[in-house]
Amino acid sequence: MLKRLAKKVAVAALILTAFAAGMVAVLGYGLVQLLQVAVSGDSGDPSVFSFLAVFITPSLFIGALLALGLGIRFGSRKARGRRNRRSAAAAQAESWQRLYARRDQLLVQWSRYETDVALMIDYPVMTDYTDPVVREVIVAMQGIRAAEAQALDLGRGHAAGSKLSHAVDRFEVALTTAEKYARRCGQSRLTDAERSKLASARQALNIILDQAATRSEVDAAYRSLRGSLHGIIDLPETAVADLEAHTMQELGIRPHGAHQSGAPRPTTAPAERAA
Repeated sequence: MLKRLAKKVAVAALILTAFAAGMVAVLGYGLVQLLQVAVSGDSGDPSVFSFLAVFITPSLFIGALLALGLGIRFGSRKARGRRNRRSAAAAQAESWQRLYARRDQLLVQWSRYETDVALMIDYPVMTDYTDPVVREVIVAMQGIRAAEAQALDLGRGHAAGSKLSHAVDRFEVALTTAEKYARRCGQSRLTDAERSKLASARQALNIILDQAATRSEVDAAYRSLRGSLHGIIDLPETAVADLEAHTMQELGIRPHGAHQSGAPRPTTAPAERAA
C-alpha cells in the first residue's frame, strides 16, 4: 500500500518537474528574444541556441533528475543489501556458537559417566553400551560427529546447521532418557553378590579420595576397588587413567613415561568399545 502510494507521488512529482522545466525554458526563451530585440532592435528568426534552450534543456533536466533518483535508489538498495548480509552472517555465527555451546555442555554431561567412578558405581547401567537405551546415546553422538564433518565439508549453511541442530537435539533426548533410566534402574539389575562388591568398591573409592588416608590404606583401597569392579563394571580407560593419577598423587609417586611429559593417555571411543 505504502509502496504504491510512493510510486504515484514520484510520478506526480516527475510530471510537475517536467512542466516546471518546460515553463522555465519557455520563459527563458522569451527573455532571450526580448533581450535580442532590445539590443539589436531586430526580432528576426529564432537562433539555434534558442531552439535548443526550449526543447533540449527540459529533456536534459528531467534526464538528470531521473539519473540522480535511480542512482540514489540503487545505492540505498545496495547499502541495505550489505547491511542485511552482515546481519544475516552475524545471526548465523551467533546461532552456530549457541549450538556448539549446547553440544559441548551435553558432551561434558555425558563424559561424567566415563570418568566419574562414583557415578559408574551408583548407575552401572550407563557403562553397558550394549543396553538399547545407552546405545542410543552412542548412536546420537555419532550423528553429531557426522553432522559436524558435513558442516566442515559443505560450510556452515542453513542446511548443515539444521542437521547439526537435529543431531544435538537427538543426543540431548537420548542422554536425558538414559539418565532417567539409569536412576530408575540403579543397581537393581545386579545380583546381591554384585551389589555387595559395588558397596565395597564405593568404600574403597572413599578411602582413595580421603586425603587423611595413609599411603598403605590408599594402595590397599585401589587394589580393592579394581578387584571389586572386575566383571561388573568395565572402567573406560579415561576413568582408569584419572583414578591411577589420583592414587599415585595420594601415594606421592610421580607418573612416568607419557604421563610425566603431559601427553595424554590414548583412549578408546565409546562407540568403538560398544561395537
